[in-house]
Amino acid sequence: MQLTTMHQPAIHRNMNSHQFPRQKVLCDENPFSRELLHSLLDMVYAASPPFTGYLKIAGDESSLHFLFFFNGAPYAAGRYADGKPISYSIQEFGERLASSTEEAMSATLCETDPVLLKCMLLFLQEEPDVKAPTSLIDIEHIVREIGEVGTNAMIALCRNKQFNFFFFKDGKGAIAYYADPTFERPDGMTIDEEMLLYSFQPGDKVQAFVFREMLTTQSGDSSLLDKDSLYKLLTERSLKSKDTEVSSKPAMNGAKVLVKALSYQTKLPCFVLSVESGPLRGKRFTVTIPCTIGRRGCDLTLDYHRISQLHAELKMVGNKLEIENMAGSNITKVNGETITKKSLIPNDLISIGPINLRISPAYGRRAGDFIPDDNRIPQ
Repeated sequence: MQLTTMHQPAIHRNMNSHQFPRQKVLCDENPFSRELLHSLLDMVYAASPPFTGYLKIAGDESSLHFLFFFNGAPYAAGRYADGKPISYSIQEFGERLASSTEEAMSATLCETDPVLLKCMLLFLQEEPDVKAPTSLIDIEHIVREIGEVGTNAMIALCRNKQFNFFFFKDGKGAIAYYADPTFERPDGMTIDEEMLLYSFQPGDKVQAFVFREMLTTQSGDSSLLDKDSLYKLLTERSLKSKDTEVSSKPAMNGAKVLVKALSYQTKLPCFVLSVESGPLRGKRFTVTIPCTIGRRGCDLTLDYHRISQLHAELKMVGNKLEIENMAGSNITKVNGETITKKSLIPNDLISIGPINLRISPAYGRRAGDFIPDDNRIPQ
């Protein structure tokens, strides 16, 4: 079943609120109601292929609230209010939505590709490495650095309250997403050149947000929310006491699914380490974080004489995956650079002694910190 754009009268956009990139718009800022919300969730859960995108609720006082879906399931939530991005749980999204006045809100449903979804999540969840007007930073130097490192990155440029995202894959500008309808994209330019042109155009100043790490986080209360329980959460703010009572019915209804979802503890993240060269070449190890790596007595044992008994440790620091060298005189490298501590992103190459390990998320298990970097992301 294909998604069908909803033909309802769109309300006038609140030009005081910030604008984010939109791709396939299925419902365009229609007056919010519970009936509309139910219809939008019907569209999301019936979509084939599974829906990836976001539901945006524009509230009063220029606040924007986002519920993100990935592969047909709720993934995370966030809001942008008072000029600040804020990440919060799906439950908090529901509480805020259910307590708001319907007359003051509008709803937008947009289908996106995974890269735009990743960019929006990153902007709402993480602190940028750089945040400054383009007139005060050397944006060209930053782009060169991204290219030299050869990793994934994202730069957001905001002008006139319109956010535009530029995604870099393996150090090269791969794709641009514009919310600014006035910018005419020139022919024949690379994404890097196009972004620099946008940065220094005359007129209002452009604010830059540079993200050098691409880790995003799945909301811990997302996994067990089906359509009915999600609708209940978004319209009733929180469960009433009667919803938590034991029922004699053997079937699990939406309320019970929601009870389990809200008490659900996020599983420990898992990653795959693939040996690309050196001893054990071709082996693949799925590890759960935190994970110690060494020659003996570690979570991941690499039995080779040039590896220390406890050589390195993988751990989560906030929402970021980090590796720390524990080997003293024996070194650990990431992408050829000797490190003491280093945050990791997908496809980084970890060198422990003579063994080179490529890290990637374990998609079949808990990979909430990454959206897959597969062939749907432009090369």
